[in-house]
Amino acid sequence: MEQAQTIHSQDIRNALLARAKAYAEAHKSSFSAIGMAAVGDSKFLWRLDSGKSFNISTYQKVVDWLDAQKGETAQ
Repeated sequence: MEQAQTIHSQDIRNALLARAKAYAEAHKSSFSAIGMAAVGDSKFLWRLDSGKSFNISTYQKVVDWLDAQKGETAQ
């Protein structure tokens, strides 16, 4: 039986930051603008980048927002 890989909060943090950085670069945007648009918090991604804690609900809102933006650019 194959062992399941353990996912740590740092892995989740890094994945979201990578997506946000890619979006910001591709759309000439910023962490502040993404945070405001996604969750009404311009400092969320900056806090995440500095190692502060986060809750999964806020994380998911940002992921959902990034997913929605990807869908809009594909149309």
